[in-house]
Amino acid sequence: LGAVSQRLRESLQEWKTLAACSLMVEEVRRAYERERQPEALREASHYLEQLTAGRYRRIWTPLGRDVLHVEDSHSQQHEVEDLSHGTREQMFLALRMAMVSAFAARGVRLPMVLDDVFVNFDDDRTRLAARVLIDFAARGHQLLIFTCHEHVARVFHDLHADVRQLPS
Repeated sequence: LGAVSQRLRESLQEWKTLAACSLMVEEVRRAYERERQPEALREASHYLEQLTAGRYRRIWTPLGRDVLHVEDSHSQQHEVEDLSHGTREQMFLALRMAMVSAFAARGVRLPMVLDDVFVNFDDDRTRLAARVLIDFAARGHQLLIFTCHEHVARVFHDLHADVRQLPS
């Protein structure tokens, strides 16, 4: 009985040590995932926050995994598959903008060509996206947006963007 009690005390001490180490490793992992994301994801997060009017604020990837997660304004984590079609499209648009910016920062100027990216956007999302894209273009990025939807063209026209109608 004495030997079993001693082994139990030793096991309890070992468990406490391992539990403390586990908590520290988990905190380091969380800090790394919070602070050491690639520059493109940090910039995409900035665009996503603008595109969603602050509803979603961060795109990140867990350490050692090739998946994306999105954090909302309440610090809740969401997998991409759990987002609505519109929010998912906003995230993809933010990622494209970040990639074009990343290339531009390295001296490679790429045009950004978007063809009916607003299909899954409601009117509010479309207006927000138009404002963000106009600001993006004002920072020197070449942007071509194609749409067959007159209401989308009107949104850009109302924001004083250069809107052209192609002949049929």
